Amino acid sequence: MSAGNSGQGTPDGGDDPFGYLYRPEAGQAPPPSGPRQPSYNQVRPVGERTFGGQQGYRQQHSPDARYAAPETQPGGGDGYGGPPSDRRRGNQDNRRNGLLLGAIAVVLAVVIGVGAAILFSNGGDDDKAGGEETQEPTGGPDDDGETEGGDEEEPPEEPEPDGLPVADVTQLPLGGDAALESNFGGARSESGSYIALMDRQGSTITWTFDFQGDPGAYRLYIGYSVVSDDQTMAFSVNGTPREDPVKLKDWNEASDDWEDSWVTTYNLVEVEEGENTVQLSCPDSCEVAIDQIYLSEDAG
Repeated sequence: MSAGNSGQGTPDGGDDPFGYLYRPEAGQAPPPSGPRQPSYNQVRPVGERTFGGQQGYRQQHSPDARYAAPETQPGGGDGYGGPPSDRRRGNQDNRRNGLLLGAIAVVLAVVIGVGAAILFSNGGDDDKAGGEETQEPTGGPDDDGETEGGDEEEPPEEPEPDGLPVADVTQLPLGGDAALESNFGGARSESGSYIALMDRQGSTITWTFDFQGDPGAYRLYIGYSVVSDDQTMAFSVNGTPREDPVKLKDWNEASDDWEDSWVTTYNLVEVEEGENTVQLSCPDSCEVAIDQIYLSEDAG
C-alpha cells in the first residue's frame, strides 16, 4: 500500500503521522479493513461517543435522574436551592415573638418587685421618725388630749368667755376654815385673791348660778395652784354627790412657788335650765388654792 492509500481501518496519511509503520511492504496484501475510526479532527455532537458501534451518550428522551435539574425532581421547587417555605418562616417568626414576650414579662416582673419593695419599706416610716417609735396620745375623750377629772397629759387651756356663768370667788359662800386670801401673787381673779384651803379639813366652797342655756353636759372648770401632787376635792351638783373627784395635779413639779403653779382642770357636769348649785369640799386635808370656777361648752 502506498503512503497515499487510506484504508477504512487506519487513518489517512495526512491524518496519521505514524502511518508508515503499518503500511504493507511491496508485494504484500493489504490488511483486512475494519470499521473506520473517526479522526480526532472529526466534529461530533456534544456528548456523543460510540463504544463498539453503540451510542453511549444520554438520549434526549431518557434523562439520567442523577443529573436532573432540581425543578424536575418530585416536589418541584421545594428541594435544595429553593426559597424557604412558609412554615419555616412562620416558625422563625413565632420564635422571635416568644423571645420578645419573655423579655417584656421579665421587665414587668422587675418593675413590680421594685415597686412592692419601695411600698412596703415605706410603710413603717409613718410610725417611726429617726429610729424612734411614735405613740398615739393616751387619755381622755377630747381631741386635744385633755381628760375628765384632771387625767390629761397637759393642763387644759383656759377657754375664752362664751357667755356661760362665771363665779366671782370673792363673793362665794365658804364653809369650815376656807378663807379668802392674797398672800402670793399670780391668781387670775379680778381682785387677785384666791380661796385658801391649805390643811383645812372639812372646808367647802358653794357656787349657785342661774343657767338660761340648753340643758345638758358642760365642763366645770376649776382654776387652782398646788405645790404637791395627788391633791383632790370632792364635789356635788344640785345636791347629788359625784363619784369622780376633782383631781388637782401639780404640773410645775420643778418649782415650789405657789405663784408659779396656777393651772386649770375640768369635770363634765349635767346642767339644768334655771338654778344650779355646785359644791366643792375637802373631806381630808387639801393643800390647794382656788382662784377660778366657771362653765364652758363641752368640746368633746
